[in-house]
Amino acid sequence: MIIATYATKKYVYALPNFGRRLASALYEAEAKKTKFLFVGDQSPEIEEHAHTYIKNILPNGVDFDFIGLPLSDLAKDNYKEDAQLLIAQMQSEAFTYARANDAKKFWSIESDVLVPANALRVCKDILQFDNGFYDVAMCTYPSQGGGAFLGGRGNYTRQIAEDFHESEKIIPKELKSEKAKLLKIKKRDKDWVEKFRDVEDKIKECPPKANVYTLNGKKWKQRGWMEYAYPAIGKGAIVPTDWVGMGCTMLSKKALAHAHFDGYEGRGTQDLYLGWHRWKPLGLNMAVTTHAICDHVIRVRSKDEQDYENIKICNAYHEPQGECVGHLRQELTEHYKFVAGETAPKQQ
Repeated sequence: MIIATYATKKYVYALPNFGRRLASALYEAEAKKTKFLFVGDQSPEIEEHAHTYIKNILPNGVDFDFIGLPLSDLAKDNYKEDAQLLIAQMQSEAFTYARANDAKKFWSIESDVLVPANALRVCKDILQFDNGFYDVAMCTYPSQGGGAFLGGRGNYTRQIAEDFHESEKIIPKELKSEKAKLLKIKKRDKDWVEKFRDVEDKIKECPPKANVYTLNGKKWKQRGWMEYAYPAIGKGAIVPTDWVGMGCTMLSKKALAHAHFDGYEGRGTQDLYLGWHRWKPLGLNMAVTTHAICDHVIRVRSKDEQDYENIKICNAYHEPQGECVGHLRQELTEHYKFVAGETAPKQQ
């Protein structure tokens, strides 16, 4: 098995915590004959952090390798084409390395995702289910904005389905009228596209008429994100998903063999591209578990920008008691780097 993470100089903030959590998962699973690969840029900071916070604390028997690529992310905006292509380039390098080392499984962990101790074991168990029914297994985690948990339904038209259909939302009359007028226009140039996207974005922000339970009772719909696709789910569950992230995701040999980004232009995230352009057309099944859930180190958003000076941990957990026991929960807390030899954790 090959395990890999990917980071550039801009994303070293979570590595001390990342390394400890990774080592715990390997220790708990008694991982043997395993290689860990770090793909990063060629900055001194990346190589130093990778060795100090990961290589030096890996359990005995786990080999470490590092690949530094001539990359720079300093001028790239998150989730824009250039940034997505940079991520795809690092992940592609990891996939190539894994195939060259004849990996039977590939475990992807993104550098800002903190895995639970049972994550490795649970992912391996999912790929063994029913003689390999699933080829991709993801442990869910909260999204970068500290919002919904990853995993759910979608289709080729809308890769992540809307959680609430337009007919299920409270939309102001003026906004409905604006959309109706745009739809009547036959000449749909670049200016029209921008206006229509703006209207669609405003509609997305409109609140639903009721909660998901009430709306599903009226008409069942496939919904995009975990809490809406599978309401009231949590501990003990493994469910099908139409899309995955790569934050804590294991690929079978077959999924790894088809993990390529040829044709990807950076529109949409690179993980969605793999699912919809590589695995889905081949009939490869993907699963997400809400049993082993990860924490996510996030950059708090300031207006529309992500603030690299304001780092938090989105802690994921299961409701411990009451009628909702076992359900998914999350809590935003301070991010501290717990580094050996220091008298107190340093706030990031």
